[in-house]
Amino acid sequence: MTAASRDAKVPVTVLAGFLGAGKTTLLKRILEDPQGVRYGVLVNDFGAINIDAELVVETGAGQVSLANGCICCTIRDDLVEAIGRLLALDPAPEHLLIETSGVSRPIAVVDAVMDPSLGGRAGIDGVFCLVDTAGFASLDFAATELAIEQASSADVVVLNKVDIASPEELAAVESTLRAPVPNTRFLTARHADVPREVLFGTGRPVRPAHHHHDHDHDHHHEHDHDHGEEFQAWSWRSDQPLDRAAFRNVVRRLPVTLLRAKGVLAFADRPEERAVFQLVGRRHTIEVAAGPAPADSALVAIARAGELDSEALTALLDGCRARG
Repeated sequence: MTAASRDAKVPVTVLAGFLGAGKTTLLKRILEDPQGVRYGVLVNDFGAINIDAELVVETGAGQVSLANGCICCTIRDDLVEAIGRLLALDPAPEHLLIETSGVSRPIAVVDAVMDPSLGGRAGIDGVFCLVDTAGFASLDFAATELAIEQASSADVVVLNKVDIASPEELAAVESTLRAPVPNTRFLTARHADVPREVLFGTGRPVRPAHHHHDHDHDHHHEHDHDHGEEFQAWSWRSDQPLDRAAFRNVVRRLPVTLLRAKGVLAFADRPEERAVFQLVGRRHTIEVAAGPAPADSALVAIARAGELDSEALTALLDGCRARG
């Protein structure tokens, strides 16, 4: 491992949600088709994932190594320590996935990732909270309050099981969850089938999962489908440098329909820097990245089909160009 790769910040995706919301189903989808990414996974009990025995190449105390390069570990007591152990592996995982317990709060996981003892070696890429839309109304008061708190801490809320929820149930769940956080980003899903492009960024193609073996691993897979018609992509480019303050103002005005966005930007006040903009739901960052300053600024975004006003978005970004 080179010094540069060792110094790079490993992105962390958190899968949260109440018991039975679909977190494990989503995690299993990712692990069965990692698409060339070496994942490090932390769960409270990896036995619950029901990892296919043919994928397992090595087991140890609290750890399972998979043939596709992924590593699954159980969270014993200290999440910070568990993250540190994964980051210390050689080769280290390229991306960490953390599945929270059904009764835990995502904010505690975020705090663990940001713990000073990890030295900034990991950073939150996105917090996704899954919600059982069909079963939400049956939760008791305490469980409902916890589910609301979990969703309020997420960057994107995945309204799962919409295939068995009525339109009225779906509307009621969305209304309840939106009340404390009006700008919540919602995404609907069946059988926890969330496109990789939304989960991990616009650089990864939206495509249905494929499987490593000829036989089905569970009944969810027959429902896989192409997400191409459900989402639309938008791109923007400027050959003029951008005004940093104007761009930050635009970020605050981006529509809540945007699920993911990424841009490589050139700002007028620091033309020698390569600025990278990332957005997932309500979370966004602007960081300086290694590499030459871009000749043009370019940004791509994804939203659900029919929920993106391309002309308005283009006009909004056009206003970021530096004057003079």
